[in-house]
Amino acid sequence: MLLTVKEMEVLCIFHDGDLSSTLELLRRIKAENTGPPSRMADIDSLIEKLSKMNSGDRVCIAFDSER
Repeated sequence: MLLTVKEMEVLCIFHDGDLSSTLELLRRIKAENTGPPSRMADIDSLIEKLSKMNSGDRVCIAFDSER
């Protein structure tokens, strides 16, 4: 699974031990709108990507080649 640098930052901040716990936390942050306003789009895209992962999948950073 490729993550942007910003998604990886969010994952490092809100990682909660395992995939299901991390997703639960991110979804709660989204539902309660308690995350940093400037990072909500990153949280949304991270939730979408993590939701498609299977147990044992790995993530890595995909650098933006347009910058």
